[in-house]
Amino acid sequence: MFVKEVTLRHFRNLGCQSVAFCPGVNLIYGKNAQGKTNLLESVFLLSCPKGFRQGRERDYIAFGEAAAKVLLRYQASGREQTLELSLFSDARKSILLNGVPIRKNGELASQFCTVLFEPGHLDLVKEGPEQRRHFLDTAISQLRPKYQSALESYSRVVAQKNMLLKKNAGFSSGLPEMLAVWNEKLADLGSYITLQRGSYVRKLSAAAAAHHARLSHGRETLFVEYRAFCGAPDEGLFTSLSELRRLLLQQLEQALPLEIERGMCMVGPHRDDMELLIDGRSARLFGSQGQQRSVVLSLKLGECELVEQTVGESPILLLDDVMSELDRARQQYVRSSFGNRQVLITSCGRARFSKKAAAFLVSGGTVTRLEAPKEDRPCTGA
Repeated sequence: MFVKEVTLRHFRNLGCQSVAFCPGVNLIYGKNAQGKTNLLESVFLLSCPKGFRQGRERDYIAFGEAAAKVLLRYQASGREQTLELSLFSDARKSILLNGVPIRKNGELASQFCTVLFEPGHLDLVKEGPEQRRHFLDTAISQLRPKYQSALESYSRVVAQKNMLLKKNAGFSSGLPEMLAVWNEKLADLGSYITLQRGSYVRKLSAAAAAHHARLSHGRETLFVEYRAFCGAPDEGLFTSLSELRRLLLQQLEQALPLEIERGMCMVGPHRDDMELLIDGRSARLFGSQGQQRSVVLSLKLGECELVEQTVGESPILLLDDVMSELDRARQQYVRSSFGNRQVLITSCGRARFSKKAAAFLVSGGTVTRLEAPKEDRPCTGA
């Protein structure tokens, strides 16, 4: 799987232009605030329902314009395909896959896959559970057609239940009966989300552990564990949707007095976490900064492997100015892991990268591909 060309119309500061990439390593460089990350995000948006920076979708539209468009030509499943995203200032949007409208984000699952690594991900270990849940949800949404839709429905039900609890905080008369209806819906959706997360984390743990062992030269063991509402259950539980539903409904019923008192939903996958352990100890509490960065690298490279196992093709690897945040040994490990994957990597400079990488200079929103010397064979490495 690789991007052949991206055509942009009024996307942020990138104006109207087309950029043709090579199947190997593509270096996108230039000074800060020129549009490098915008170019990377235009590709990422077609693999994930939300961008990797905070903001509204209409913020992608260039100032003063009514709409923005991203057209992607890419190779997958042995043939050339297209994805087209149109965003409008009135908050409407449309997505076309090979000219056919996509009605739900989940329909894009496995069609076009990317793995993003940006500086904010280096805080994945030491930040709160929300960031780790977001990592899981983004990764799984690309692989499971129903998952994104279930997440969106679950979030709506939690919001509606919270509204009911806040409106009736501290009062229990008639409230348990009303909450029972929402709890049934939460159990249906939440058990599916937990099942998918638990199954994914079990596979991710094995893939990430192999990378971490190499990064630590065999001195450390990484283990990734999904901490669900039911604690840290044995692996067998993550194969039983009915048992997860029963446990979640039981937990919701038990939490009812506390939820009424506090006015918020206290149980479910929106409060779960992913535990990262080095030699059995919390990487968040006891890991050094170097160890924590090795854990994140291992998770991201493990994510790449799970895409390949599920889809049968390599994802596009998007690296947004992350190499400058890593020491030389970890930079080298990332480079050695490129393999046959297409890589789009942003950087402020070109000096540390091989001339064999296809190079694109971004200045004032204009992307210019630079010619490589004839003796070099571009698109083969960085």
